[in-house]
Amino acid sequence: MAVLLLGVAGTAGWYAYQNSVRVLPPPDGPWPEGGTFTVSLCKDDDVYEQCRKRAVTPEQRRSIEERLRAMPEVAEMEFESQETAWAKLVDQFADDWRMASIFEVDDLPESFKGRLHRRADFESFGTIMGGTPGVSNIAAFGYHFWEGKVDVSIVLCPPEDPEDPKGAESDETEEKPGETKEEPDPCAGRGAATAEEKKAVEAGLMALEGIEHVYFENAAHARRVLEHLVVSRDSFLIGFAAARPLPESYFVKLADPGAARAVVDVVKGMPGVGEVEPLDVD
Repeated sequence: MAVLLLGVAGTAGWYAYQNSVRVLPPPDGPWPEGGTFTVSLCKDDDVYEQCRKRAVTPEQRRSIEERLRAMPEVAEMEFESQETAWAKLVDQFADDWRMASIFEVDDLPESFKGRLHRRADFESFGTIMGGTPGVSNIAAFGYHFWEGKVDVSIVLCPPEDPEDPKGAESDETEEKPGETKEEPDPCAGRGAATAEEKKAVEAGLMALEGIEHVYFENAAHARRVLEHLVVSRDSFLIGFAAARPLPESYFVKLADPGAARAVVDVVKGMPGVGEVEPLDVD
């Protein structure tokens, strides 16, 4: 009888745990301060007018570095060579040889990369550095809203984009020697994830142990996140996204961030799911 009671109590506890995990709206905050910057340097045949098709000189490079180190807005910075930039690009697109093959080492600029203390610093930083000889262009991004809050992102299939109808999947089947085909787009030729598909994803998550929180992000919140991430109001990303539907997503917080791969394995490939990936959590 005692064993039976313990079994019933254990089962009740499991159901209580499962019922305690609910799909929540995104938290109110915090919205992260600061962000990152890239100051790209002029190179030969640069398309930016201020470079006048001339590469940055050693004197200009030293002057730019000294100015950056002296700016109170800058929290930290480092120089990135063309070779380092190329190695990072190859690593980033390790599974997409077509994207990596678009660029060569000489296509990439030298740059200074770093962090700014506050979002309020971005405007003055851009004004000062934008007019510095040897600088071709500047990019600045805020930190992502979900960084440090969750361990897995699940991006659902978005509504069909009227500006870019896909219809059928691409006919490109060409493979580079030694490379494998890219995975087909699970959202190609279809519309947004349906209510039934969302319920199936939620059920799959609730069946897993170690789930602390599941957040659902609608398109409106996704747009707010994008606008916080992109500092410049005239950025092409803002204009690009403004005319296109943004996908809804689930974000999952785990008791053990190391178990993120198990979540990916369960959800990846489910109907209505576009992309699933573990997130780096500091």
